[in-house]
Amino acid sequence: MKEMFNKLIDNGWLSQAEAEMFSKDKNVIECMKNCTSPTAENIFNALIKVPLDKVKVLLLGKDPYPDPKDAHGLAFSSLDNVTPESLKNIFKAIDKNYNSTLYENKKNDLTSWAKQGVLLLNTGLTFQKIDAPNLSLKDRKNLQTRVQTSHMRTWKPFVKLVIKKILGIKNRPVVLMLWGNDAHNIVFGNIKNKEFKDYLHKREASIIPNTQIMVLQCSHPSPLAVNLGGDFPEIAPEHFLLCDKHLGNNKIDWTEL
Repeated sequence: MKEMFNKLIDNGWLSQAEAEMFSKDKNVIECMKNCTSPTAENIFNALIKVPLDKVKVLLLGKDPYPDPKDAHGLAFSSLDNVTPESLKNIFKAIDKNYNSTLYENKKNDLTSWAKQGVLLLNTGLTFQKIDAPNLSLKDRKNLQTRVQTSHMRTWKPFVKLVIKKILGIKNRPVVLMLWGNDAHNIVFGNIKNKEFKDYLHKREASIIPNTQIMVLQCSHPSPLAVNLGGDFPEIAPEHFLLCDKHLGNNKIDWTEL
């Protein structure tokens, strides 16, 4: 486990002491050992592909896809040729702006975004599928929820540290695209400016004081969130354009897959 955390030192995400601390955390080790999605070598894929000094956009999701055919350590990205429902909604938002056809194609791997500086990070890095055939369907679902809640809770200090490092960037434009209340809350929990905390869950673009960091918040793109009235379909297209404007000449080509 220590070797996996050490990979993040050169990319600026962890100090030697921080890598040592997390590699000895029993709960973290347990989550990594029991992880069924993504595969172990891909747990830190997002942070390995995007060094701290190359981050342009933080696109923050929730937890990995349950199916290892999909998940490969980049939030919302999938290696399968069947597009996950959340990613369909993301592609629709992009196609609305750029006259692209991402929704219609079968390419769902977002590695090209990572190569451009988009940190595709989840607030929980591992998913553990429960195999309990002797339990009733209801009990299996309840157990699955408890186990995954534990994974999310375990990764919270690690993800908060990553976010803290991003919030420390002062010398260049960065955009935080926060999808869903979990993403909103974990970022604003790291922001020290008390007055700025009033922007939690606000939909208008905002700049964190004394930085060039733009914050864009909307609902999660999952079909569950959208069907419950989430505003991702309406707001996300505008947010992609605001992100482009803020990054200027260093904007992301969202249509490149």
